[in-house]
This record gives sequence, C-alpha cells and structure tokens, in this order.
Amino acid sequence: MMASVGWAGDPPTEFKWRVILEPMSMHREVTWEIPNAHRTVFAPVVVDGDDYLFPPKKILEKFHVEPAAIQERAALAAAADLATLQPRYERDRKQVIQYAELRSDRPIVASAVLAPKFLEMFKDTLGEKVLLVVPNRFTAYVFPALASNYQDYYPMAFEAYRSTAWPVSVEVFEVSADGFRAVGVYQER
Repeated sequence: MMASVGWAGDPPTEFKWRVILEPMSMHREVTWEIPNAHRTVFAPVVVDGDDYLFPPKKILEKFHVEPAAIQERAALAAAADLATLQPRYERDRKQVIQYAELRSDRPIVASAVLAPKFLEMFKDTLGEKVLLVVPNRFTAYVFPALASNYQDYYPMAFEAYRSTAWPVSVEVFEVSADGFRAVGVYQER
C-alpha cells in the first residue's frame, strides 16, 4: 500500500486515488487504454491538495498496488466528486435540452465523469446513452446520444480546451451501460 499523502482537510485514504481522463500526449508512465481512443487515456493519480501525482510503475510494483485496487478506490472518489457537481442544462428556443455542462473550480471533473453512477445523473434528461467531451479537468459537456447536434459545439469545446493549463481532450466519448469508448474527435472548421 502506498504511504499516506497529505491533503488539506485530510480526506480518507481511499479518496486520495483518482483515475482521470488524461491526454495521451502527456506520456504518463502508467495509463490504461480507452476503447477506440487515439488522444486520451485513463491515468491513475494520487491527489495531494490541488496537485495530481502520477505514480511511476516501479512504485506501484514495489508496493504491490494492483490496477483493480486503484480503480476501486478511484470509483469511491469519483462518486464523491460527482456528488458535488450540479449539471447546468443548455436549451434551445423550444426548451429542448441541447447539452449539460459540468463545471467545478477544482480539477475533479475529469474523474467525476468516470463515477459508476454518472449515467444515472442524466438518464431522465439526456437518455441512457450519452456523448461526452472533457476539454479540461474542470469542465465536461454531456450530449444526448440520440438526435444530438453535438458537432455544432466544436467552438465551445476548443475554447474550454485552450482556456486552461490542464487540457484533457476534444475526443468525443460514448458512455452507456456497455462502458466508455471514443466515437470521434472534434475538428475545427
């Protein structure tokens, strides 16, 4: 087991682990692939205040930390992160929901979207399958998978991607009961 890492407010040890969406281009030593993704990976981190510490493979091996143990603890933390977020819905002039925005002033959104009950937050408004883009650690946009015009929102995604020191991706993911997979990438026109 890894030694305890300090955190303001001293959360329980299990809440220090996160799995986050991370740009593949960061070349983190320990990552897990996302089906069909070309730009984004899952990366385990230990949270120390607002800092994310990416453990090297040799430390995980030395302390016999298994991916399943990380994912189990990260799921608890992601659920806690998600519980702090309130979606803001954007509607068209006919009051039809176009998308939901999740935003935080803390860099938790890139892990919160991986919470086991993420889909439950949107099943009554966006459906049981959604499209997701996480342009930075603080922001996510969630679109209905059916009858969606998510492609029209590429300027918004690129603006959020470029507006922070912690960009994640402009890759689009489908989230459903079957799991998490990449289905496209925003392109600037």
